[in-house]
Amino acid sequence: MIADEPRSTPAIGAPDVTLLNADAFHHEIVAFIARELPVWRDLPNRQKFTDEPNLNQRLCLHFDTASRHQCFDAIRFLQETLQPGSRRIDIGVMKLGTIMVEGINYEDYLQLLPIECKRLPTQKDKRRSDCEYVHGLAGHRVGAIERFKHGLHGPGNPRAMIIAYIQSGEFNDWLHTINERLGRLADDGTDEGLWSPVEPLAVVANHADPHKLLSHHRRLKPPASSDSVEIEHLWLRMN
Repeated sequence: MIADEPRSTPAIGAPDVTLLNADAFHHEIVAFIARELPVWRDLPNRQKFTDEPNLNQRLCLHFDTASRHQCFDAIRFLQETLQPGSRRIDIGVMKLGTIMVEGINYEDYLQLLPIECKRLPTQKDKRRSDCEYVHGLAGHRVGAIERFKHGLHGPGNPRAMIIAYIQSGEFNDWLHTINERLGRLADDGTDEGLWSPVEPLAVVANHADPHKLLSHHRRLKPPASSDSVEIEHLWLRMN
């Protein structure tokens, strides 16, 4: 159990410190999330919910508790974090205390990393696409990648994350399905050409738990503050 592990302060991540390398701090956050995903899934007392709201809530609480036990005290995890325009993202990684990254003071409530969580497969209904990981139905921008591209989530963040709960199907099949959908949107000129043929998900580690992928996407500027967003994908097999 995490609570029984000895507390040890990581090289970076404590509050009230000056962090010299923003990339190192970001990768520390991502590595922490990747380590804790299978720990959370395999907890013997974890209730076996399958719906996204319950999964997200319990995962967020686990992340926040684990970060305290591991002295990763520079961050906190908040569910349904407000985004510009009153939208909410599934999980926001926020700062806690005073952090300076490469001389920049990160104020309280600053979102360090926006995280969307999606089930694979999506439970389709009249308002939901069968590939909501990528995009929603016309008039409903509920797709994970779609929201980051349109600057609806994390418009001030050049990096984002999507966590997938794989509840059925195989990793390679889902990768093919998602990349095929991305390619189709590019071929169709959807959203006035915002979708590009050079935006597929690339495998970083497909034998890890979770699977790790990476993609880069053109985005709308404004409302986004950058022309592109880098998305790290962590796919966790739930079955």
